[in-house]
Amino acid sequence: MPRGTAIAESRVVRSIRACLGLAVTVSCGGHTAVPADVGVPDTIAVDAAAVDWNLTFDLASTAGPLPATLLGQYDLSGSLFHFDQVPQLATSMKTAGLAEWRVGLGRWEIATQLLPTLTDGTACAPQLAGYPAQAFAPPGTTDLDLIGARDWFTYTDGTPVTVATTADDTRYALAYVRSVIDVATAFGAAPYVDIDLMPRALAANQTPSRTIADYAAACTTTWTNKVSNVRPADPSVFAAAVAGAVKRVIEGSDGEPGRPVPYWEVGNEPDLAYAWDPSVGAFSTYVQTAASTLAALDAYRRATTSSDGAAIRIGLGGFANASTAAMVLPILDGANVPFDFISFHAYLDDPLAIVANIEAVAAARQASAHHQGAELVLSEWGGLTSGSTLDPTTMDVALHHATVLALGAAAGLTHAHHAIFWDFFAADLPGLGILNHDMSPKPVYYAYALLARMIGAGASRLAPIGNTDGRLDGGMGAVLASRDAAGNVWVLLVNRNSSARTATVGATPTAITVFDDPASPPHDVAPTSVIAIPARSIVLVER
Repeated sequence: MPRGTAIAESRVVRSIRACLGLAVTVSCGGHTAVPADVGVPDTIAVDAAAVDWNLTFDLASTAGPLPATLLGQYDLSGSLFHFDQVPQLATSMKTAGLAEWRVGLGRWEIATQLLPTLTDGTACAPQLAGYPAQAFAPPGTTDLDLIGARDWFTYTDGTPVTVATTADDTRYALAYVRSVIDVATAFGAAPYVDIDLMPRALAANQTPSRTIADYAAACTTTWTNKVSNVRPADPSVFAAAVAGAVKRVIEGSDGEPGRPVPYWEVGNEPDLAYAWDPSVGAFSTYVQTAASTLAALDAYRRATTSSDGAAIRIGLGGFANASTAAMVLPILDGANVPFDFISFHAYLDDPLAIVANIEAVAAARQASAHHQGAELVLSEWGGLTSGSTLDPTTMDVALHHATVLALGAAAGLTHAHHAIFWDFFAADLPGLGILNHDMSPKPVYYAYALLARMIGAGASRLAPIGNTDGRLDGGMGAVLASRDAAGNVWVLLVNRNSSARTATVGATPTAITVFDDPASPPHDVAPTSVIAIPARSIVLVER
C-alpha cells in the first residue's frame, strides 16, 4: 500500500480530511493508475519536425495580469499554533510564493480546541482517539467558554442587539482576528479575512446544542453548536456589526493600531447544513444576510476617510459548491448588490473538474449585467480530502495543483487558497500540507516554488496562440506563460501523460528547469530549442 494511502486510512487524518471535505459533493472517477514515479533522463531523442507542442506567443499583447494571489494558502491554525514562531516556516513559504493567506474573523476551527463531551453528555473519546494533546481545549472548558472565546462581538445578558448597540466599542472582541492578521503579515502575506462565524449576541439561537444527531462530526468541529453556525436574529444588525468590526480592524480601536486588510469575504460554506443550520434558517436567509452585509461594507468604504478602508474589496461565498456561486451571482446581480468578488471551494482529484467549476462561475459572471469585472476566488481547494487517489509521495499532487493553477488562470481565476500549507500537528498530520511537520518539502511544494518564480510581482499572462485556454493533449498537458516586470518571458509546461512530450516556445530558452522526480528537487538542464518534457513532469522555461 503506498504511504499516501496509509496516511489516508489513519483515524485522525480521516477525521480531519472528512471535516475539511464537507465541500465535496461530487466524486470524480476515472483516475488512471500510473507506475511509481522515477527519474527520467534529461535528453530524449526528438525529431524537430515532429514536436508535440509548438507554442508561440504574441509578445505585443497580454491576456491580463497573472497575480501572485493565485499562490495563496488557507490555514486557520496560524495563531493557535504560533506559525510565526516556527523556525524556517516563513522562509520556506516565501519560496513557495505565499502572497495571500485566508484567515477567519471568528475561529472556524477543525480538529482544534476539542471538548471531551457533546452538549447532551455523549462522550467523544472514540472519535478523538489518537489526537495529540495540543488539539484539545484546556480541561474544564465548556461550549459556552469556546463560544465566548471565539465571538468577535460579545454576549452580555441576551438582550437583543440593535444597530445603535453596534456603535459601542466595548462590544467588539477583535484580539483573535488581529492576531491572525499579524501572523499573516509576519509571513509577508496579505490577509484575506473570511467573516465566518456568528457571534452569540447576534445569533437567532443563543443556546448551544452540539450533538451527533445534528452533525456526525460534532466532536471534531466544536463550532457546529447551533449558535456559531446559524442565521442572525436580524440581518441589518449583523451587517452593522460586521461594518463596525471591519472599521475597527482597519482604522484601529482600543489602543490598537489599524491593520490594512484588502479583502473581506462574507460567509464560509453556507450552502452546507453544518455551516448554516437549516433548522434555524434556510439558505435564503444567508443570501439576505450577505446582501445586507455587502451593502453595509460598501457604505463604510464610501464614507470613511481612511485610505485603507476606502480600498477594501468585498465579496461573498466561500461556497462549498461552484454551482451555488453560479446560482447566487445572478440573484445579487439582479438586485444590484455591491460586490467585487465571489468565492467558492473545490476538493476534487480530477484537476479538470476543478477547472470546469471555475469556468462555470466565470460564465455566470460573464452573463451578469453589473458584475462582469468581479474577481473569481477559489478560496479553498485541493484533492479529495477523504479517499483521495492522489499519492502525495509521487508527482500526483504536484501535477494536479500545477494543472489547476495553469488552466484556472486562463479561465479567469485571480485568487486561489490551497488548503493547507503545513502539517502542524505532527508527521503526516493533518497530511494535507505542502510542507511536512519537520519542514521538509513534499513534491507539491516544488510545483509552488516553480510557479512562484514565473509569477512573482507584476507579471502579465501571455496566451499561447491557438491554445488560449492553456490545454494541451485535451488537458493531460497544460501551459501557463507570463512576462515579468523586467520583460522576461516564462513558460510553465505540465505533462500528466505517462509518456514524454516535446515542445518549442518560439525561441531558444535561456534556462530550463525540470521537475520529474518526486524524491529530488527540480534541476536545471541545458537549454535547447526543442524542449524535452519527461513523462509526469513540470518544466519551467525562461526565454
